[in-house]
Amino acid sequence: MSRIVFVGEACPGSRTLQRLTALRDLGHAVVFIPTTPPGRRFEDPPTLAARLRYRLRLPADETDANQAFLAAAPDADLAILDNARAVTSSTLRQARQRAPELRLVWYAEDDMMNPTHLSRWTAAALPLFSLWVTTKSYNLDPREMPSRGVRQMMFVNNAYDRALHRPQIVDAAVRETFGASVSFVGTYEHERAQSLLHLAELGIAIRVWGNGWRGMINRHPKLRVESRPVYDDDYARVIAASDINLCYLRRLNRDRQTTRSIEIPACGGFMVHERNTEIGGLFTEDLEAVYFSDTDELARQCRRWLDDPAGRASVAIAARRKVEAIGLSHHEIMEQIVRRALEASP
Repeated sequence: MSRIVFVGEACPGSRTLQRLTALRDLGHAVVFIPTTPPGRRFEDPPTLAARLRYRLRLPADETDANQAFLAAAPDADLAILDNARAVTSSTLRQARQRAPELRLVWYAEDDMMNPTHLSRWTAAALPLFSLWVTTKSYNLDPREMPSRGVRQMMFVNNAYDRALHRPQIVDAAVRETFGASVSFVGTYEHERAQSLLHLAELGIAIRVWGNGWRGMINRHPKLRVESRPVYDDDYARVIAASDINLCYLRRLNRDRQTTRSIEIPACGGFMVHERNTEIGGLFTEDLEAVYFSDTDELARQCRRWLDDPAGRASVAIAARRKVEAIGLSHHEIMEQIVRRALEASP
């Protein structure tokens, strides 16, 4: 097995930690370097300095990750930077000098052509990576990341965690605490809010979990806003206890699929997803997932499938089987990345 330096966020609920667990389960010797201080949460408001640095695309190294990386890299076969935007190009060049055979791997779930996701540190280091891994298939276009100096790219689908994203037993207490006719888990965006409000105005009961929704509280009696995120087991309980789980895509990220696209089926949930060819190639329409192109079609789909519990169960079971059959767990995806990285030229 490989010796890996793995750099990324350590906030509760982070998918970085899920990938870290998968690598260790696979038997790799992993040194983890966190980029977030102990106790940090995604919900913590950024300081004024952090907001300014974000606008300048110069994130602070709050954990001395650069120094820790330089200390660990010479003993590693490969280093995986999981959206580790504070690691500088100078650090990566020094690591290469100390360990010429070291493979450098970038992994991110964001659209890295969007400047808000690409720090100046990372932008200066693009040609240094042995392998650039993305869940955004369009980033492989020669006019996108390759045009910026990325040498070898790998597209992977989003993934689920075997331990966390699994079917749950839904009793009366779970249904009361987490359940809904239609639910959405995700951060506030204006388009999402308008779509959900329209569904509520049509008489469809909606429950929303996530950050940024406080302004939507009490907007409509059919729209129940929890105004807090759910992670890990509670996230799986929401999916299991909801008749319909919505999967909106993020325009800023030019999404064709998102983490929920895979996690909802893995949890055994019934998913209604924004329609596009990429996600349609993963899940067969009306057999493994249900799709919509606009809010009016979404309303029709919700009404149709709320009246068909047996059909919902059949679709959910088939979708769960599909994510297992085509290998969409973090374990399988990370093993593919490690294998491909070791084959790449350092």
